[in-house]
Amino acid sequence: MPSAATPITDEIAGPRITWFGHATAVAELGKARILFDPLLRGRTRRAGRVDAVAITHTHVDHLNRWSLKAVDRDTILIVPRGSKSIVADLGFRQVIEVVQGDQIDINGTCVEAVPTKHDPGRWTKTPLPDALGYVVSGGGATVHHAGDVDFSDHSIFDDIGKRFAIDAALLPIGGMMPVWWYRMRKRHHDRGVHIDPDCAVDIYERLGARSLIPIHWGTLHLRLGLPSMPRRRLAKVVDARNAGGVSILAHGEQLQIQPR
Repeated sequence: MPSAATPITDEIAGPRITWFGHATAVAELGKARILFDPLLRGRTRRAGRVDAVAITHTHVDHLNRWSLKAVDRDTILIVPRGSKSIVADLGFRQVIEVVQGDQIDINGTCVEAVPTKHDPGRWTKTPLPDALGYVVSGGGATVHHAGDVDFSDHSIFDDIGKRFAIDAALLPIGGMMPVWWYRMRKRHHDRGVHIDPDCAVDIYERLGARSLIPIHWGTLHLRLGLPSMPRRRLAKVVDARNAGGVSILAHGEQLQIQPR
């Protein structure tokens, strides 16, 4: 069964992850607070002051200029290669473009860009800007944020799992459309664009992570199905496979990570 999570609190007590909806999450590891893919200004403000923002790719629900304006300009902004021009006028003190393998030290916490499988570009499919994931390590814990993932070859996650002892993996389980829509696209069109809950559990097992936090569901959706459908499907898959360590969070809930 999916494991329970705790509501968000202001007290820092060891490493933890807080999910704010869609792909937006804060990792508190060691002395660093890293915000991923802020979306919606109210939720971005609720995340509080952070040391760095890590953007996985430039689709507007992940690199959202309107939401980034709610972030303090002294924050370090980490973006994939080819993205700097998109955010150059926002006034951030430091903008760092990264490619796979780049590492950035944030208050003693390491942020490393890792590969993912998703369409690069912003409005159309173009070679740049890149699409990335991140592995963040500090305070005795390691977190992986995959960004968005499509239905193509997932062997890269085997490699990530071999390189890192991942405590929590943030993996998408849907998108703005229902699960059946992406499965249909997988069969008939373009690799499905976004994976379904079944595939997310596959990748979780490939990574060998201790915990799975499902993201990219229940926040933005079109009226072709219930926003809870990905969560309900994930719960069924977890029960059928007897997969442990899955924490289905509500918006604003957090998972406390037990350091190794």
